[in-house]
Amino acid sequence: MSARRSALRWLGVQVGAGLLRASGAATRLRILHGEREEESLKLHDNVIYALWHGRLWLAAARYPRRGVGVLVSLSEDGDLMARVLEKLDFVPVRGSSSRGGEEGLRELERWVRSGRSVALTPDGPRGPRHTAARGAVVLAARTGKPILPLGVASTRAWTLDSWDSFQVPMPGTRGVIVVGKPLIVPPMSDLEPWRRRLEIALNEVEIEADREARG
Repeated sequence: MSARRSALRWLGVQVGAGLLRASGAATRLRILHGEREEESLKLHDNVIYALWHGRLWLAAARYPRRGVGVLVSLSEDGDLMARVLEKLDFVPVRGSSSRGGEEGLRELERWVRSGRSVALTPDGPRGPRHTAARGAVVLAARTGKPILPLGVASTRAWTLDSWDSFQVPMPGTRGVIVVGKPLIVPPMSDLEPWRRRLEIALNEVEIEADREARG
């Protein structure tokens, strides 16, 4: 890699992390039903957070949880994202999300079994929007850890023209994160009903977060 390209990538990491930190600092955040998270952590030590990809910005910028593992691809773009996440106190878990995501799931499973929490966007990285893939429920079934659905909203945000209608909170906005009821997926069960339950739960907490943000 050339010195110029290295410098640009370093600059990209600083700018990306700086924007997220500034956005978080400028957002007044409320967390609803936080006791669900506290109880789940007390009972299970670690959890699997799930949220829709389009609401990732506010959660990454402001949600007060450190050391949470996030799956990041092995590509060059993934290298950049991994460095940004490290600066925000997340831990990048490197693994491919292609070929059904099995390699990435194995990495996340190792991370969860080591006693640490992870976060997933079940409709990412390419969509369709608000359609949950099976990864989170597979991980929950393998590890016995609960999935905590998160609904994220802000009073004012820029909505990008992207597949996920990605939202970037405006400066000084108020943010809301709704913690849904934990989902415990039994091992060796039919996972499709649980995938659908997660999808419904994520839509419900996002609707609740939007309603609270408007109020």
